[in-house]
Amino acid sequence: MPVSIRPLHPVFVGEAAGVDCRNALGPEEVTAIEAGMDQYAVLVFREQNITDEEQIAFTRHFGELERYSTPGHIRRRAEQRLGPGIADSSNLDKDDRIMSAEDRVWFLKLGDRLWHSDSSFRPVPAKYSLLSGRVIPSWGANTEFADIGLPMTRSTSAPRPKSRSSSASTR
Repeated sequence: MPVSIRPLHPVFVGEAAGVDCRNALGPEEVTAIEAGMDQYAVLVFREQNITDEEQIAFTRHFGELERYSTPGHIRRRAEQRLGPGIADSSNLDKDDRIMSAEDRVWFLKLGDRLWHSDSSFRPVPAKYSLLSGRVIPSWGANTEFADIGLPMTRSTSAPRPKSRSSSASTR
């Protein structure tokens, strides 16, 4: 089945269908997804039950993972719950228990709940952020998205820039 993308919102956000994020993508599928990201800035891929390894493989279709020499996080490698290549935005500690409110990482996550932009502070910001919701609570925990290229697009007739940060969600 070819990739199809339909708008979910009149301004930005599209829903991709015809893609199984667990499998290798062909060049046509990659091109269609990138075109969807250029048009909608956020794509939703529903019902994608993927592992961390499958998410990393899917991500690599769109470029290499970020590599940097500065930590970017206050957890040491031994304290991290997930392996390399995956950022953990959950409220779980390395033993899969709910994080203590006294944990220093918890304070960092409180700030992330207000506002943040993935990797915008890096010398070379990420092309995309790929989010995967593995356990979704029945209330709260909403993720909000902003198309940082949209205000410029609205104020000029220029096409959306291809280098802005965008997100793809496998929630």
